Amino acid sequence: MLTTAATAFSGAVISGRWWSELPHSGLPFVLAFISLSTTALLIAGYCNAKRWQKPLRFAWVVLAAATAGLFVATSVGQSYLKWQQLGGEIQQDVIIEGRVVGYQRFADYDRLILTDNIVDQHVWEKQWVIQLHYYRPQATFTTGQHIRAAARIKPARAIANPTGFDMQRWYVSQRIVKTGYVRGHRIALIEPDTSTRNRLKSRLTSLQLPGEKWLLALLFGERQEFTKSDWQLLQQTGTAHLFAISGLHLMIVAGAILFVFRSFIAASAWLTFSLPKSLYLTAFILVLATCGFYAYLADWQTAVLRAYCALLIIAVLHLLKLRLSRLTLVLSTLSVSILLDPMAVYGTALYLSVGAVAIIIWFHWWWEKSSRGAHWIRGVVLLQVMLSVLMAPLVGALLGQVSLISPLINLLIVPAMSLLVIPLCLLGLLMLIVLPVDHLITSWVLYGCGKVLEWLMQQLDLVASFVGDYAAFPVFISTWLMASVIALLLILAPPFKGRLLLLIVTLLACSGGYLPVARKTEDWHVHVFDVGQGNATLISRNSKAILFDTGASFASGFNFVETVIHPFLQIRGLQLQRVFISHFDNDHAGGLDFIRKTYPELAVVTPKDNCHAGGKWQWQGLNMQALWPLPDSKEGWSDNDGSCVIKISDGRFSMLLPGDIEQKAELALLSLPEVSQELTSNIVLAPHHGSKTSSSIAFIEQVKPQFVVFSQGWLNRWGFPHQQVVERYRNVGSQALFVSESGHLRFDITGNGISTYAYRESQHSRWYHKTFVKQ
Repeated sequence: MLTTAATAFSGAVISGRWWSELPHSGLPFVLAFISLSTTALLIAGYCNAKRWQKPLRFAWVVLAAATAGLFVATSVGQSYLKWQQLGGEIQQDVIIEGRVVGYQRFADYDRLILTDNIVDQHVWEKQWVIQLHYYRPQATFTTGQHIRAAARIKPARAIANPTGFDMQRWYVSQRIVKTGYVRGHRIALIEPDTSTRNRLKSRLTSLQLPGEKWLLALLFGERQEFTKSDWQLLQQTGTAHLFAISGLHLMIVAGAILFVFRSFIAASAWLTFSLPKSLYLTAFILVLATCGFYAYLADWQTAVLRAYCALLIIAVLHLLKLRLSRLTLVLSTLSVSILLDPMAVYGTALYLSVGAVAIIIWFHWWWEKSSRGAHWIRGVVLLQVMLSVLMAPLVGALLGQVSLISPLINLLIVPAMSLLVIPLCLLGLLMLIVLPVDHLITSWVLYGCGKVLEWLMQQLDLVASFVGDYAAFPVFISTWLMASVIALLLILAPPFKGRLLLLIVTLLACSGGYLPVARKTEDWHVHVFDVGQGNATLISRNSKAILFDTGASFASGFNFVETVIHPFLQIRGLQLQRVFISHFDNDHAGGLDFIRKTYPELAVVTPKDNCHAGGKWQWQGLNMQALWPLPDSKEGWSDNDGSCVIKISDGRFSMLLPGDIEQKAELALLSLPEVSQELTSNIVLAPHHGSKTSSSIAFIEQVKPQFVVFSQGWLNRWGFPHQQVVERYRNVGSQALFVSESGHLRFDITGNGISTYAYRESQHSRWYHKTFVKQ
């Protein structure tokens, strides 16, 4: 019954990952449970037959656990939404006091994660988090410090597209309810971190060791110093798990203590010296205390907390001489982890760690059944191979990327890390605790660890460079297909009790978004991506595509082409054939470098290269023509007014893409009779994102669009689109569509007319995407 209850509870909470709508409260679930339970009791009393008791008891357990899970999922979801929208602090300065629990440094800003927040003297609940950007920082902060800052914050709301990394779900998984930025440099340290953890970390950094960032990751769970290239290397080689303190690291600590304890027992037996039974309890207490201290050094991160809970469960069961099936142990650990942090079901770490534990337990059962216990070396090798192979579908489903060289790399590096590097690092940590920081032994041990780690990472870099693009490949297929692969592996596995229950939870965990794929017809489609304050519009027809503008890129290395548009092309099976750049502002052309690197043979049309009035192109039966700027114009136009203006038409329906032109260029266009006639279009992308310096009344009356699209960031600092501009379009009968509200916006243009699809409002998006959609 425990297995059944754990499965039903976990499955119910995990199902919240893909709810399209969030129930207003968990009360209906509780009332349904009471009603069905009463009905079941009446049936049992009426039938009065023993053969009904077991199935009814089973159904009652499933119903009770599922009701509890649905209640938890609904409650935490509603609580998140409440705190996300709490307060009237939007677009005004607030004073925030909080403790730094995470940070990351980029080229021109620091990202700070704060908890224990007090906002304008209003004390927040501890579990809710604020993320702040500190631009052009003049001071640096680290975890554990308490800071005070003047900031502007708003509800945590990310872009919404059907492909690419789902930042909104990440916000939910990290319990981030507000995001914002520090005003000027009004930020200060109000309380330093005086904890033992910080003192030890400061001792380590004062030694200025080689491989310091890798040592900080292994000993303190600090990975903020990793660069983008570091993360790419870890992903390509499938070794990121080695530098995230989790079950492997706690197992090494526990194993070292138990090894010493077993050696002591063996020595006592050889000396015929009897040991008190209380020594066994002492050993378990020592293991739990040591692992607990290590977890404290890792700041009780979610993965560490889950691993420690599993260790605690195993220790308690062993001391009480209770036996649970392996499946029950896995599902119980999953349920406890969910109870400790229900929001973890929206992330990926929970499933990766529990999946790895499940594979290890299954392998242990299979190894015992095969009677090969004596060949432990072969067992270790086979376990590592099985982990790499069986984890690949789960990694692909959750992270969208699978490393081809991961099995071989892990087969070599995991034993080296487990048997040499991590134990030496822990020994160095012990020396750091008991000896002076400048002691020779401490310096030697930690210096040696740092040099070994540096050398290992250099070898990994050489391997990844040698293999090149084949080191890892993105998984551009439906997560349902990946879930099907995992389900097939479970079905083909040797029979074991509870396989069906495990299969249900696995399918729930791997289920993801569904991306409707358009059929290959003569219809054409306009995709306006949600890229914040910027523009990126894709036209697709017959498995071919052209791109108008790329969205922005940032100093961190992030760009929208790589993270949103390129995956979209891959999933849809679209071949990109041409790129138009309206002008060279970052919010329109930030991804151009990635385009040229990824598609070196692709034709790129810009105002400096062939995009002038009179230019015409035929593409997939569509007519494209450039209306602006004039070739060889002697007037000095601004970058905005010099934007390339493109019209695309099938002869019946058309779209106008005017870039960031302002009223001066609009009037010039209207003054050219042969060009002015071409402005009329069914769809127009509002010039300059709806700025009041664009979209003059005369221009709007000439275009007369059926739809006007405002591609702008939500609550952007410029106030785009201006309300007067929106009213001008509405006065001519245009339907205004805001990408900041709709997310990814698609126009399906057929012979019968134009239909729209808004991602946030669709059944394919999740409840956390729909928070701010206007009804």
